[in-house]
Amino acid sequence: LASAWRYAQRTGRTLAIDWRRSCYLNQPFTNAFPVFFEPIQDIAGVRVICDDEINKLSFPGPFFPSWWNKPSIDCVYRPDEQIFRERDELSELFQAEHDSEANTVVCDACLMWRCDQDAERQIFRSIKPRPEIQARIDALYQEHFEGRNIIGVHV
Repeated sequence: LASAWRYAQRTGRTLAIDWRRSCYLNQPFTNAFPVFFEPIQDIAGVRVICDDEINKLSFPGPFFPSWWNKPSIDCVYRPDEQIFRERDELSELFQAEHDSEANTVVCDACLMWRCDQDAERQIFRSIKPRPEIQARIDALYQEHFEGRNIIGVHV
């Protein structure tokens, strides 16, 4: 998210956070972002679309990476090699000085550690868990971690 936000900021694009088909939800057409986080309209001057408006949008082509320009039926299965190739293409684009000619840049590959720490900090300052989720986080922290040194691991 931080890499995509930084690219949108640098190029004047809108950031659409489209987390439909999330492995964390049973509803494939529900965008997971607003299920877990407070709604936002903007991250440090970048317009953000992250709510049910996503289901009403038709993202204009052409797309980057070029694999996304295939007919939908050809995009059902993405082999790991394709995902890794896209990750590398996105990483190169996000680090380049220029924008893509594509109308829509699809960032559907993990770009962990491929952006600057300031971008990550901006995202963590800007997004907030929904109150019921934050309450559970706080309860778990108080029960298991308060007053202790901890190491967090995300797998």
